[in-house]
Amino acid sequence: MIAIYGTPYELGQMVALKMPDVLPPNATAGPVVLERKQLELWATDVSSSISSSTSSPILVGDTIYGVAEKGELFAVDANSGTIKWKLKLGIEERNSCPLFADGKLYVPMLDDPATKATGEADAGTTGAFYIIRPSDNEGEVLCHIALEGRCFGTPVAYNGKLYLQTTRHLYCWGRKGDNPGCSAPPEVKPWPAAGPATQLQVIPAEVLLHPGDKATFRVRSLDANGFTVNESIPAKQVTWASYIPPTAKVKAAMKGAFDADSELQAAPNPVPSAGAFEASVGALKGYIRGRVIPNIPTHETFESFALTETNTAGVVFAYPPLPWIGARFKFDVREKDGSKVLAKTTDNRFFQRATVFIGTPEMNNYTIAADVMSDGNRRKMSEVGLINQHYLIVLKGNEQKLEVNSNQERLRASEDFKWSPNVWYRLKARVERKPDGSAVVHAKAWKRGEPEPETWTINVPHQTAHQAGSPGLFGFSPQDMPGYIDNVEVTADGG
Repeated sequence: MIAIYGTPYELGQMVALKMPDVLPPNATAGPVVLERKQLELWATDVSSSISSSTSSPILVGDTIYGVAEKGELFAVDANSGTIKWKLKLGIEERNSCPLFADGKLYVPMLDDPATKATGEADAGTTGAFYIIRPSDNEGEVLCHIALEGRCFGTPVAYNGKLYLQTTRHLYCWGRKGDNPGCSAPPEVKPWPAAGPATQLQVIPAEVLLHPGDKATFRVRSLDANGFTVNESIPAKQVTWASYIPPTAKVKAAMKGAFDADSELQAAPNPVPSAGAFEASVGALKGYIRGRVIPNIPTHETFESFALTETNTAGVVFAYPPLPWIGARFKFDVREKDGSKVLAKTTDNRFFQRATVFIGTPEMNNYTIAADVMSDGNRRKMSEVGLINQHYLIVLKGNEQKLEVNSNQERLRASEDFKWSPNVWYRLKARVERKPDGSAVVHAKAWKRGEPEPETWTINVPHQTAHQAGSPGLFGFSPQDMPGYIDNVEVTADGG
């Protein structure tokens, strides 16, 4: 049984689903779509006041415990979906999940309501931690303490101690040394014997290469339950072929080929590609996925994309580049101002804010630039920007600023920058690394077609800097205000 609460389109609803023991007779190799009523055990409308999209629930016996976004702990009967009780603890909950140990619930809160109300601490700097004794009818607060730093992490119990990390400290409660009260480890049952081989597993299952790079793989056979039958099948027994899943929306292949030793070599031409390969040993099949990312410099104008798809609003588009990570459903390629551009989609509100990575994670010492534009009017605009080594460089429409940030909490700085909707601008960013591990994030923006400014618009120093990270793109489209990106260019520093 899987319990889900805060479903994407019905905030505040908890649903219990029973996963099918076997696939339907007409199942294919692709995804199997079943109606909710075929799997639903129960559904409970717990109201939007206790909805949650970031904190996961936990199951203790026959009770599900969860924490709402607005700081409310609640208990739900896992068999019927009946709400047993609710307990208001804090103002807001983000990411942290409750822990159950020693008959108690350990619940962090993002901010401490007591210190916020009395002004004892700066807003947003003090978290709260509660210890609750649950029963069938209520949750009894045994302890409440304020912590330095906001609580995003989930508590962990180990060796008679409790650990919790805030944005400022790592806390530990309990006795020093080993705890003699720890229970003995459970008896390890013998591993089940494997049955007949029904499938292949290729290791690694995914690969990221540059043009001309090589990768080797190991192939083993598994039974229907995933137990290993043959740990290593000789490479010469494996046949490889390019594979396009029948359900794939983008019919694309990774540019590369396997040799007789199961070694894959990416094609040498500097063209991005992505796709899958199928490994065969007799009737047994297994699959890998891969991407080929060209070395810099790279330049994408989107003009080569064929606009062959149509969305529900009648807009003709093409899917974004398959080798890019996180682009699908959040961006697509459309016609704009007489050319093809990357457009931030607005049809799914859960994808209003999106990041896309277009390179490899070890990249550094590069400059990224792109043309960007916001839809809207002088009162409502979107946000659009670039990513350089984990730093977000964003033109913020409503605030009329050029901002550099890293996870918001870690680094955030901005300069005023006046820009208008429905006008193209050129945005450029570079991370200048220093020998001592620090860096300065440089960024500039100017109206497209005008001369590039000689100086950077903003220069943000960072003492503990990110040393590497994929280049990428960013878009935030509130209130159906799309943003647009074109002429994306990544060059080595100095370019």
